[in-house]
Amino acid sequence: MKIFKNIGVIVLSICVFIIGGVVGELFQKLFSDYYLQIIIPCIVRIIVTVVLAWIVSSKLLKISPEELGIRFKRIDIRLIILSVVLPLAVLVFYAFVLPGKAYVAKERTLLASVVAGFFEAGISAGITEEVVFRGMIFRYMKKTLGVKPAIIVPAVLFASVHIMNMQTFDLTDLILLLLAGSSVAVMFTSMALKSGTVYPGALAHTLWNTLIIGGIFGIGEIVNGSGNDSYVIIPVESGSKLFTGGNFGVEAALPGIIGYIIVSIIVFGFIKSQDNERQNNK
Repeated sequence: MKIFKNIGVIVLSICVFIIGGVVGELFQKLFSDYYLQIIIPCIVRIIVTVVLAWIVSSKLLKISPEELGIRFKRIDIRLIILSVVLPLAVLVFYAFVLPGKAYVAKERTLLASVVAGFFEAGISAGITEEVVFRGMIFRYMKKTLGVKPAIIVPAVLFASVHIMNMQTFDLTDLILLLLAGSSVAVMFTSMALKSGTVYPGALAHTLWNTLIIGGIFGIGEIVNGSGNDSYVIIPVESGSKLFTGGNFGVEAALPGIIGYIIVSIIVFGFIKSQDNERQNNK
């Protein structure tokens, strides 16, 4: 019975996510200004998704805002540092270690790229995906099935959803994407467990999307399953899919995967230290 209830919660949560996106797109048609077409739908999508998640969770799932993780708490500075360091480390690796010889591909479009990167790819996906996956789905599974299933199942689901971004792929592309998507989801979940809220994961998610796939910087020919149309392009000086990420892009490449895993290990270390401290204080 618990399994079927959790499947139902997953479906319900995805519906919340889709409704938020659809309402946001409807608002996009109300504006002719380029920047308003990006900023207003982003804000609307976030508000609709969070409000729906709160209503569904409190009324149907019997999960309070505190349990859902949408009540704001002070963010551990260490999680903020990790959120900043991860995307910067990946950029530095491809630009200076591999190296990729970065160049400006779209002259005089910096402001437009920054706005689109932060709002469209960054904060919009960062908040809504965290509220749905690390809020609704993770919290309900943790409550009904325990911590381990709640970490693993949503992680695989999160990775699988991103397959839709790929136009073509082979077995290697699929394996890299599932490994990367699952490990980054575990990283976001570790932050949710450490903080008790979705906000550290949303911050990490937002910064990653803004800097890596948002259109300010773009690494390689493919970014998030589409052609690279970024302001600054960093070519990948390697033909190996371990460095290109295949037909999904560098998010699914080995440097990113290693980064997700390292950050996850560090954060779970914080959690273990926190638990040990609580035990010692009893």
